[in-house]
Amino acid sequence: MKNIAVLITVFNRIDKTLICLKSLFDADKTGLDLSFKIFLTDDGSTDGTREQLMQHFPQENIEILQGSGQLFWNGGMINSWKAAIQEGGFDGYLWLNNDSIIYPNLWKELTAADEYSYKTFGQGGIYVGSTHNKEKTGLSYGGFNFISKWTLKDKFLIPDGTFQNCQAAHGNITYVSHNVVTKEGVFTDQYIHSGGDHDYSYLAYKHGFPVFILRAYVGRCENDHKGSAVEFKKLPLKERLKYLKSPLGFNLHNTLLFQKRCFPYRYPFVWIAGYAKALAPKTFFFIYQKLRKS
Repeated sequence: MKNIAVLITVFNRIDKTLICLKSLFDADKTGLDLSFKIFLTDDGSTDGTREQLMQHFPQENIEILQGSGQLFWNGGMINSWKAAIQEGGFDGYLWLNNDSIIYPNLWKELTAADEYSYKTFGQGGIYVGSTHNKEKTGLSYGGFNFISKWTLKDKFLIPDGTFQNCQAAHGNITYVSHNVVTKEGVFTDQYIHSGGDHDYSYLAYKHGFPVFILRAYVGRCENDHKGSAVEFKKLPLKERLKYLKSPLGFNLHNTLLFQKRCFPYRYPFVWIAGYAKALAPKTFFFIYQKLRKS
């Protein structure tokens, strides 16, 4: 691991992007033969993202790519990823969300993971960075295993000083070796906004590539996607159906696509459950919570 492409997509949130990038540049590379270039897709930002980046990081290796304004996260990441592949010469690709704050240990953890992967598995893999939620307390994002093939109840792995194998991952701070990309390609463009990271990491795991979490937390990224079920129940039916299908809501399209590609036997049940969620939300969420706890 010597040359890394860092992949980011942004839409506004320039303050968070600046903090994220500063923490990335400040991460400790002492003693490591390692360099990186950032490929950042600006998907129609109106907050001066390009100008601010050029002003704050004039000497850094950042390529700012222009998006259509309709790429969302998945499409923006594909845009950045394809630009990096076209340039060539990279040993791997780091998915990075712009609301993540990098800890100083990131590069050393990734280097150790790469050495471990080749020594243990004979090939590079996907190395998943776990993040704290707030003030270095609680896990927010990282790697997980599915412990029920029907409910897809998952169990997240907590960093314990060892490399722990997992089945799927969030893409907040996650590294993908070039040999994985050679076989798997990039995210499928069928996803709208979210979902590509889970799909990609799970299918890579199914195809025999090493997928594991790093030994320690490598950043902080607040999980701000919780609590929507309470508000959802209060919406009128028309609004619930709209939110069910929205890329920034429950995104039924992505949920069904994930079933079709990764767990096809669940597809008809998830389709029915999706509309039950909108038509009878109180009953749906009551049953859902019971199943998740079983």
